[in-house]
Amino acid sequence: MELQTNFGGGKTHSMLALYHLFGGESLSSLRGAEELVQKEGIDGLPKVKRAVLVGTALSPAQPQVKGDGTEVNTLWGELAWQLLGKSGYDLVADADNSGVSPGSDLLREVFKKTGGCLILIDEWIAYVRQLYKKNSLSGGTFEANITFAQSLTEAVRAVPNTLLVASIPASKIEIGGDGGEVALDQLKHTFGRMESPWRPASAEESFEIVRRRLFEDITDAKLFAMRDAVIDAYGDLYAKQAAEFPSACREGEYRRRMKACYPIHPELFDRLYNEWSSLYKFQRTRGVLRLMAAVIHSLWEGNDAGLLIMPSSVPVSDPTVQPELVRYLPDSWVPVIERDIDGPNSLPLRLGR
Repeated sequence: MELQTNFGGGKTHSMLALYHLFGGESLSSLRGAEELVQKEGIDGLPKVKRAVLVGTALSPAQPQVKGDGTEVNTLWGELAWQLLGKSGYDLVADADNSGVSPGSDLLREVFKKTGGCLILIDEWIAYVRQLYKKNSLSGGTFEANITFAQSLTEAVRAVPNTLLVASIPASKIEIGGDGGEVALDQLKHTFGRMESPWRPASAEESFEIVRRRLFEDITDAKLFAMRDAVIDAYGDLYAKQAAEFPSACREGEYRRRMKACYPIHPELFDRLYNEWSSLYKFQRTRGVLRLMAAVIHSLWEGNDAGLLIMPSSVPVSDPTVQPELVRYLPDSWVPVIERDIDGPNSLPLRLGR
C-alpha cells in the first residue's frame, strides 16, 4: 500500500493509526475503533508483529547495536530483527553483513515465521538518497536498496496476513536532490507494479484534523445547543439574503460542514485548502494548523466576540499571524499588506476612520 500525498497530507498520522490498530489495544482505548469494528463486521482488533522503519531515524553509515548485542547494518537486517529478534536477524545475517539485498524467498521465510505482520516504512526516500553514488556505507549500495524494495514487495504479496505500508512524498521539497529524485522514481515504479494506492485524508477530513487539534470536542448538552443556535442563525441569514450568498450556503450539506468545522467557518478552510494550498512549499495540514493556531490565539487574547471564525476575522496585522501569512510569499508582500490591507497605517483603516 502506497501513501502518496502532498506535504502535510497525513501520511505519518495514518501510519500511527495503523500501528495502534494492530497492536492488540482494547477497543475503548482507541477513539473511533468501536465504530470501525462494527462497520467491518469483525469481533475485535487483531494483534500482529509490527516493524517500523523510519528513514530519518536510521543512518546508512552507522550500524545499530541492539540490546541483545546484535549489530544491524541495513534496512533488511533491521526489519528481520524487529520482527523476530536475533533468530530473525540470523536468517538475513549474511545479506546484512555484505550489504547485498536478500532475495524474496528469504524474506518470505522471515514473514512465514512471523505469522502475520505489519511493516511501516516512513521517509524511505530520505534514507535511500544518502546512498546515491556511494559504495562504502554499511547500509549497502543504492542499487541494493532498490533491489530490496522489489524483493520486499514480492515477498509481502506472497505471504498471507502480511501488509507493507510505505509513504512516498509527492512534493519535490521532500525529495532532496538528484539522489532523491532517482530514488523516488525507482520506488514509485517498484510499488506501482502491485500497489494499492490510498489517499489518507480528503479535504473534508483535513478540516476535522485541524479542528480537533485546535479545539476540544463539545460534550456538554448546553454547548451543543449553543452551537446549533449559531448555525441556525447563519442558515437564516443565508436564506433571507439569498441574492447575497452562493446557493450552496442554503443546502443541507453546507449546514453539515458548518457543524463539522465549528467554531471555524468552512469558507475559511475552503480558502486555505483551495487557493493557499497551491502556493509553492505550503504544507496543507501543517501549514493550516500553524496559521490557525496563531489566528485563534490572537482572537482569544483580543476578546473577539465573533460567533464563528470567518475569513474576515483573521487579524492580518497581528505580529504572530502576519509571518504565517507571508511565510510562502515573496518579501514584497509585507509592505502591500501594511499599506493596502491591514495595519496602523493602512488605507482601509484610514478610510474606516
